[in-house]
Amino acid sequence: MESINTLKGYDKVSDQENQIHHHHHSPLPKPSSFSRKTLIATVSVVSLLLILTVVALTAGVFTHPPPHNPPISSASLKSVCGLTRYPETCFNSLSSSLNESDSKLNPESILELSLRVAVKNLSNLSISFRSINDMPEDAAVGDCVKLYTDALSQLNDSITEIEKEKKKGVNWLTKEVVGDVKTWISAAMTDGETCSDGIEEMGTIVGNEIKKEMDMANQMMSISLAIVSQMKKLLLIFH
Repeated sequence: MESINTLKGYDKVSDQENQIHHHHHSPLPKPSSFSRKTLIATVSVVSLLLILTVVALTAGVFTHPPPHNPPISSASLKSVCGLTRYPETCFNSLSSSLNESDSKLNPESILELSLRVAVKNLSNLSISFRSINDMPEDAAVGDCVKLYTDALSQLNDSITEIEKEKKKGVNWLTKEVVGDVKTWISAAMTDGETCSDGIEEMGTIVGNEIKKEMDMANQMMSISLAIVSQMKKLLLIFH
């Protein structure tokens, strides 16, 4: 025990001598452990932030490709829609229905796009009327099913003729084609109006959702008719 205590005492004396020795030589003060830890922590945080930034930027490149901007501007599409009775419906419906195949928009392709949107609306409407055509005594609903089926056929005939003429590689906007398309769209609109009149006259109750679909379909057919009717004017503006 005495030897252990002696060693402990020796250690204390050695510590005191070292302190006195260092005091006489006055070496440069060593940086405190706190400063060293702070520096290391700061460098680590900065490095981590740089790594995260690089990772985020790299991920952004692969997950968010540059937006596709078709040659025709929003202002141009608004100009076309401005010639219709329903400019807001026209712009909102057509701009939201654009896809990669519509990358080269012009008055002709805008007409085709409006017809495709009108066909989609009529298809949904025809399905909606079929879903409530479960009462044989309600003649108005049955009539609407037939009328919208016919309207859909008229619009599809328009698209078919346009596609057939385009494949010939010549200007398909001849007086004959434009005349046919105008006739078919007008006939489809008449079908829609006949359905609406029949429901109103017979007091048939249809849901608000179907009424909205009918209104949208009628507006889109009107938009298509306005565009094809003023195609000559549009071609002068955009060509």
